[in-house]
Amino acid sequence: MTSSKTLFCFGMGFAGSTLGRLLLGDGWRVIGTARDAAGCEALEKTGFEACLFTGLERGEGIGELLASASHVLNSVPPGASDPVLALHGNDLKHCMKLQWFGLLSTVGVYGEHHGGWVDEDTKPAPIAPRSMERLKAEQDWQAFCAGLGIAPHIFRLPGIYGSGRNQLEAIRRGKARRLIKQGQVFNRVHVDDIAQTLHASMLAPQAGHLFNISDDEPAPPQDVVSYACDLLGLAPPPEVKFIDADLSPMARSFYGECKRVRNDRIKRALGITLKYPTYREGLSDLL
Repeated sequence: MTSSKTLFCFGMGFAGSTLGRLLLGDGWRVIGTARDAAGCEALEKTGFEACLFTGLERGEGIGELLASASHVLNSVPPGASDPVLALHGNDLKHCMKLQWFGLLSTVGVYGEHHGGWVDEDTKPAPIAPRSMERLKAEQDWQAFCAGLGIAPHIFRLPGIYGSGRNQLEAIRRGKARRLIKQGQVFNRVHVDDIAQTLHASMLAPQAGHLFNISDDEPAPPQDVVSYACDLLGLAPPPEVKFIDADLSPMARSFYGECKRVRNDRIKRALGITLKYPTYREGLSDLL
């Protein structure tokens, strides 16, 4: 018997798969897309239904599957336009069972605040091209959903870590560095806290809301590396001044912005208690 609760996730990556596993345990039907056949096979081994979506053309069978979806999540990174909206927007217009639409975005849309605090009421001022694309996608989805008589739930995320993707793993692979840039801090978020927040929103929709999903403690990145080394009983790598670091243009651009992200709204509106309020709890549990 098909579950009355069905999630269709465009781009079932790290966050989407974590949410999907949570929902499977709660009796949901979970469908996700991958960019190639190997990705679809991996999703199916996890227990999800899977279909191919490259972002370059309409995915075969997606329209029919969307028709059964009560909840839709889009985690596909946009380019100049959002490929999900461009290729499957018309299908979404015919989703008669749709109760909730979620969009994963980035705290990068807030731009540079020189270490100051931002919240969901802060006016976006993105600097990086990828953040500009995310903001445009937010606006495009808001306009599209308004035409359907619904409103999207938009979730802005910082850097994500969790099982298999964290500083402990980077240290074990010899890839961790302690880059020092005076005053630089970042928020981060454990993937399990993303999943529990999305789940809470799906169970109690608050259409039209923006939500920052982040931890409680913006911290210097070198402190996270040092703490992970302490957990592993290893000496931390040497400090490297940011100005001297050999970084890719994208990695360097992350250090071009500094902000502290407030997360009060998910606690107040969705009743969230973070499982991992700082990197210390998160890394200790991962170890």
